[in-house]
Amino acid sequence: MHLIIIVFFAITIFLAFYEDRLKERDKMVILAGYVVFMIILATTKSIKNTADALAYEEMFYNNDDFITALTTEPTFLYISRTILFLGGTISVLFFVYAVIAIPAKIKILYNMTPYIFTALLIYIPVYFELHDLIQIRVSAAAMFLLTSLIPLSKGHYVKAALLMIAGILFHYSAAVFLPFLFIGNRKLNKVFRVIIVILIPVCFAMYLLKKDWFSLIPTFGSTIGYKIDVYKESAEKGEWEEFYPLYANLYYLSKCGMLCLCLYFYDYLIEKHKMAKLFINLFAASTLFLTSMATIPVIASRVSDLFGLVDCIVFTFLLYLIEPKYWARIAITVIGSYMIVYNILFTEYFT
Repeated sequence: MHLIIIVFFAITIFLAFYEDRLKERDKMVILAGYVVFMIILATTKSIKNTADALAYEEMFYNNDDFITALTTEPTFLYISRTILFLGGTISVLFFVYAVIAIPAKIKILYNMTPYIFTALLIYIPVYFELHDLIQIRVSAAAMFLLTSLIPLSKGHYVKAALLMIAGILFHYSAAVFLPFLFIGNRKLNKVFRVIIVILIPVCFAMYLLKKDWFSLIPTFGSTIGYKIDVYKESAEKGEWEEFYPLYANLYYLSKCGMLCLCLYFYDYLIEKHKMAKLFINLFAASTLFLTSMATIPVIASRVSDLFGLVDCIVFTFLLYLIEPKYWARIAITVIGSYMIVYNILFTEYFT
């Protein structure tokens, strides 16, 4: 699987450096081929050698189990039961989720940036591997969350809220997007920008000291609260592996640097990109949440990854800041290549 993704990524590097000369029709044809290939890869992945696949298989065939029904999103249960009723297998489940998520996400990203192939240099090694191939429920939820950003940026809050609720039905973690109905598209004044920059080392200190924000939030025995308590107890018992040290993680460090650049050139970027305000707010939340929730790595990474759906767009902002553009693309290629290597060496996505 890693070899396939490396070749796929290498082709994307070539297209990223060539995309300014591609006609829009040609881009769409190539992206259609990308979508088909990504769906095939997501459908035919090895059950035994892909992270989470065996767990999904157990959930799929035992969807009427009380605990599974209590803790799993209703969409997964209904889709699983329908597929089983029609005589389908776990591969059909992977196919259905891939068809729900992948085409729409690629189309949305295409609409969000004129530099789609450059954006895919971040999307493929980070979110295609993590969501589309591994966390399929999150992948479907992410599609609705990305879609919600378009009406949210235009002030259409009811439509955005409905799309976010649809995302929650595919994965409960999508609920973390709801506060952005109120703060997501607000312009940051200079004071808030300075505060965010200050929070970068503060949240990193929380990571080093293993402090978090959830100690301030009562759980009241809710399902979400119960899951948080379970994750926290698991982390304390050492059942969840800690992050690979973030001070040695180029992707995290590059996000910190990119966040500072976005805040410094904030006024310029919001003139260049109509959704930059929303994207920078989400990018900041993703970067800060990862370190400030250090005591619960699984929660920190999942929530940070959801906010980080816009990472691939935000990194393309380098193309507005650096001339000639190929230097920006080289920087983005280095970051994406690092994540390819990181996933091979330090994750267990594929074995």
